[in-house]
Amino acid sequence: MVRKNRNAIPTKRNLKKQRDQNNFNGTKTIHFLSNSFFLPEEQSTSTNPFYLKENEKSNLSVCLENEVNLRNKNEFPEDSAQKEPTQIEKPWGYYVIIDQGPHYKVKKIVVYPGYRLSLQMHYHRNEYWLVVKGEALVTVGEQTFFLDPNQSTYIPMQTFHRVENRSNEPLEIIEVQNGNCISEEDIIRIEDDFNRSEII
Repeated sequence: MVRKNRNAIPTKRNLKKQRDQNNFNGTKTIHFLSNSFFLPEEQSTSTNPFYLKENEKSNLSVCLENEVNLRNKNEFPEDSAQKEPTQIEKPWGYYVIIDQGPHYKVKKIVVYPGYRLSLQMHYHRNEYWLVVKGEALVTVGEQTFFLDPNQSTYIPMQTFHRVENRSNEPLEIIEVQNGNCISEEDIIRIEDDFNRSEII
């Protein structure tokens, strides 16, 4: 019989403590190894990924319920790319949903000069960022680096990440999401300049 280590399940407090132990000067990095926190305990034949902990299952439940509601409201039509995109305002800029479906979403993200997104992760989706205008300071896991136009990066699920605009012009990024759940509820924030909650 294998005894489960309850301390191995990440909490916001533990992640915050780990983040505070790092020295954040100039170009910031976050020492977070997603695999060390989400090691699979056993193989499952269920439809949910076998690595899900209890808090992840709750998060997935909310996400899937949200997506069912979107389908019922016809938010995933076949001709979604032909509809006029809606601009969603954020404190750091805005984003526009270009296209979406049950397991993917494509966004255009615009970050205003001097602003940055929260340091965050997603339990149930991967993301790809392609810079189309401006210069992006990107954090993915332990790495922090700059991306110029026509450069891109891949963000695996359960990996903390952030993008910042330190230039004097708006930063434009094309983001492609894919996974079991692409709902906005699947956001866990460890650090945020606007004091938003960990899950929205």
